[in-house]
Amino acid sequence: MLRFFRSRDTEYSDEELLRSYQSGGEIARLGQLYERYAELVYGLCLKYLHHEQEAEDAAMDIFEQLVAKARAHDIHNFKSWLYVLAKNHCLMQLRKSNRYPTENTEPAFMQIIGLRHHTTEEGEENGQMHHLEDCLSKLPAKQKECIRAFYLEGLSYREISEARGESLGIVRSYIQNGRRNLRTCMEKKKAGDLEKK
Repeated sequence: MLRFFRSRDTEYSDEELLRSYQSGGEIARLGQLYERYAELVYGLCLKYLHHEQEAEDAAMDIFEQLVAKARAHDIHNFKSWLYVLAKNHCLMQLRKSNRYPTENTEPAFMQIIGLRHHTTEEGEENGQMHHLEDCLSKLPAKQKECIRAFYLEGLSYREISEARGESLGIVRSYIQNGRRNLRTCMEKKKAGDLEKK
């Protein structure tokens, strides 16, 4: 695993290093903070991408994203927030290459938007997943991010709230509205598929 900064400063808490970076913009502070979780990020990327070089590249990309995003967001729990950021990055990489997570999350995700499958035909299942990805991509950004975090990543409302720096009520609203919009979109696509048969 590529190391970012060799200094492992344990004198400061995550919050202190983050606030120091946010106020002064010193990359070394962010590097020290990221180094604490670099192995976690790399392991997460490897779990999703299944290739060591891709996982290492992704970990570097995530650090580069942090340079801007860590200053733009009000972060209350860096580890949780970084986990969401890393996982979303991996999911985006998979989507760009027309791959999907190998975790057993897809059936549960399908069920929550009201599409229970009673078939094991791979073609039909793949078709539904493409519809799902298409519908998900059309959601407003905040709804999409919260839906992914809650259903695909298994984070709680509170964890998402802390990672995003937004209230529980706002997060709950994003998820409920996103779920409703997904269900409507998927039902339209399902009806369209039936008409074609």
